[in-house]
Amino acid sequence: MHMQQKIKILHFSDIHIGFNFKKLKPHKILNKRAIGIANLLRGRARYFDDATCKIEALIRFRQRYDIDIVINTGDYTALGLEHELEEAKALVEPLMHPLRNYITVPGNHDIYVLEADSHYRFSANFCNVLHSDMPQYCKRGHWPLVRMIGNDIAVIALNSSKPNPYPWRSDGHIPTIQLEALRDILQDKDIKDRYIFVITHYAPRLEDGVPDKHLHGLHNADEFLNICKDIKKGSILFGHIHHTYRVKLPDLKAELFCAGSATMQDREGAWLFELKNGKLEAKRLQWNGSDFYISEE
Repeated sequence: MHMQQKIKILHFSDIHIGFNFKKLKPHKILNKRAIGIANLLRGRARYFDDATCKIEALIRFRQRYDIDIVINTGDYTALGLEHELEEAKALVEPLMHPLRNYITVPGNHDIYVLEADSHYRFSANFCNVLHSDMPQYCKRGHWPLVRMIGNDIAVIALNSSKPNPYPWRSDGHIPTIQLEALRDILQDKDIKDRYIFVITHYAPRLEDGVPDKHLHGLHNADEFLNICKDIKKGSILFGHIHHTYRVKLPDLKAELFCAGSATMQDREGAWLFELKNGKLEAKRLQWNGSDFYISEE
């Protein structure tokens, strides 16, 4: 890829593929999942009834607009169950080629509860897209993951998701070891002059520019954003909040973009970014009942 050409990036998130009662194992719901299932049965699940057809529409959009890079910022599932992850992976697989041009992180729903293999399940299902071009910076598992696209783009993926055993908590945290690595990556001579996308699941700021609530937000958002001040040109991408928005903070060159949820009824959204000569044009995607289209807003 050369920056004389326009590079197109699709950013989507929070597809929340639902669980299948027939595949539920009783010992897997003797925890917070019991509350999650109750909430789904009370009506939350119906907001994601058409998730499959909306993912298929994203695939058509990707083909129609000849998208170069696809970024997903997590929450593939509702309860982090093995069959949900497998079904979500199968659904998005057409978006994952070429593999190095698909970059993702887990959401809190993907590692929903504290189990011995909660982190491993996500990694096992998505291991073919979790390789880093700079493994020397991987401090724990795959993170931070660095993907360099062509000569001018770098994507840095941080895992901010963790199990939340209590049903009233859905907050996140970027481990200090990842933030220290991010600081080093942003100073790396092979990275710092590129256009940099930093991606994570949790929103460092809401649409009005303020932090999210303590029990729902990113605990160390201020520390994260302070490190991101070293980005000369770039964007910060995330999900978790189920509506699409963008935020420009006064002391940060990198603009913030929330993809929202690509599949939640009446809130469907995503972003199409077009990058040329280091300049980004952001176009919001909306849903018309059968396809995604570029909003004129």
